[in-house]
Amino acid sequence: MDIEDHYLTLHKQYELKPDKAWFPVSMDELSVIFDCTRRNTQFLVQKLKEHGYIDWKSGLGRGNTSQLVLLRDKEELILEKARRRAQQGRIREAFECLQASSDESLHTQFHSWLGDQFGMHKQRSDEDVLRFPFYRPVPDLDPLTVVRRTEAHMIRQLFDTLVEYDPQQQTLKPGLAHHWECDETKSRWTFYLRKGVMFHHGKRLTAEDVRFTFERIRNWSAGDFLAQSVLQVEMKSTYSVCFQLAEPNALFAHFIATERFSIIPNDLEQIAARHDFARLPVGTGPFQMTENNESILVLEANERYFNGRPFLDRIEMWVWPNYEEQLRSRERSSDQTQLLYFEALSKGDSDRTLNQYELGSTLLTFNLSKDGVVQDRRLREAIHLALDRKQMIRELQGKRAVTSSGFDPGWNDPAYGSDLDEAKALLRASTYAGEVLQLYTYEYFSNEEDVRWIRQECGKLGVKVEINVLPILELSQAGVIVQADMIFVGEVLGGQPSIALIEMYRSPNGYIRNHLDAATLAKVDGRIRDALETADPEQRMQILSGIEAELKRQCSVLFMYHSVQTVGHEKSLHGIEMNAWGKIDYKEIWIK
Repeated sequence: MDIEDHYLTLHKQYELKPDKAWFPVSMDELSVIFDCTRRNTQFLVQKLKEHGYIDWKSGLGRGNTSQLVLLRDKEELILEKARRRAQQGRIREAFECLQASSDESLHTQFHSWLGDQFGMHKQRSDEDVLRFPFYRPVPDLDPLTVVRRTEAHMIRQLFDTLVEYDPQQQTLKPGLAHHWECDETKSRWTFYLRKGVMFHHGKRLTAEDVRFTFERIRNWSAGDFLAQSVLQVEMKSTYSVCFQLAEPNALFAHFIATERFSIIPNDLEQIAARHDFARLPVGTGPFQMTENNESILVLEANERYFNGRPFLDRIEMWVWPNYEEQLRSRERSSDQTQLLYFEALSKGDSDRTLNQYELGSTLLTFNLSKDGVVQDRRLREAIHLALDRKQMIRELQGKRAVTSSGFDPGWNDPAYGSDLDEAKALLRASTYAGEVLQLYTYEYFSNEEDVRWIRQECGKLGVKVEINVLPILELSQAGVIVQADMIFVGEVLGGQPSIALIEMYRSPNGYIRNHLDAATLAKVDGRIRDALETADPEQRMQILSGIEAELKRQCSVLFMYHSVQTVGHEKSLHGIEMNAWGKIDYKEIWIK
């Protein structure tokens, strides 16, 4: 415990005593307060006096009481301590410090000060440091287990894949492999690696790392259809590797451009023995992780990056749970360089924000893989018609932008809407008899708002709903998914929509897949096989659109709304472009 903590303990005990006023106290009394021996108490009193926290007059002689005066203002001390903890990167401890005070003005002062710490900073001989807040820590950055968009984005900063997808050109481009080819059957693919690529810990990249990466995915992801389709990974040389597939796949190179196929070093076991690889991963990417805990995440530029060193030297993500609310309520100076991710940003200065509709949709799935009342299509359609999406957006606002009738925000079916009277008629004709439907979602404030609204509207219809909110990793397990009658989630299609859709429909832990009945599942798998065999993107999307149409026809999936992605930034930040995840590629950011 720091000396200031002892002072705060003392101040709390005598909070009714005015500051800078003498009052009587005994050494025995202080020993009880500090919970230590009389000797240690005397030592603490001396230290508190030396540091200017108190003044002390010993009561000499029998019956003479000692005198104590408190010199430091408690609120001022708490604020100083919180600021110091934040500057040390101990953000969580800083917020814990504030809990010692109920003074709202103190919290406001700290939030204002903390907001001023974000943006661009010059440190140590012109080192460019970009600092921004985020609402939660990001502890799991193993490409093998990525399930959330922020993690996927961070993995892109830390790792590389064999090839990359260019969304502007809508084509593949070289990554760790400078060239690739396949045979006529599309079942044998060969990749030729760049020479001289280094992992962050100094190991040189070879074909052995590629083989290790894919074998690890196969061993740990038994249901991964793509990894399991790889019959053999053959090292043709130190810098070339060949994949033999079980079946033709014209999209194989596109699939392995996604984050979960990021190449990791084959000495992972030795790395994991020194530290948690998921929290402090080692890749070949433009940035390397140097710190990642409950308070702060720190990325530093990879000086040896094969594709050009980043312009920034260091990036710090400070964990601030409610930063959106706090920063939206305060004015920022015009010369303050910011990079802010908002899930729900009020429409403001267009010069400082980038906005785009998220490619994907929130949706409600019905579990048709188990017996139960949701097997009745009339009940599913009744719920569909009872949910007025426009009303949902008006009432809940935030990131909810426009109503959805499919994954593509560029097309909306005006007939895909609500009709409460028809909904009630369908419910009366159904077999529903008052059963309580179990509605699941994962922990996130907007998800929890959404499912409460859905429960409310179902209640108006006459359908009972019980909400279950789980951690996302738990809800990403097939054994949990099949327990739900309904699941509310959001699906983001990323930079390669067709690839994301195929993975979503084929994933063994996918929400939609685990809620399909056997007959529909067989149809979906058949259409996915057709999609994998075509290299024509338009034909492929037509096939996938057919799957979406079938799910809508059955009312097994209800589309709800499209979200808006927003990034706030200051004008002097250049290289700012929003990707499909609603994030910014840090490698390209620079300041004028």
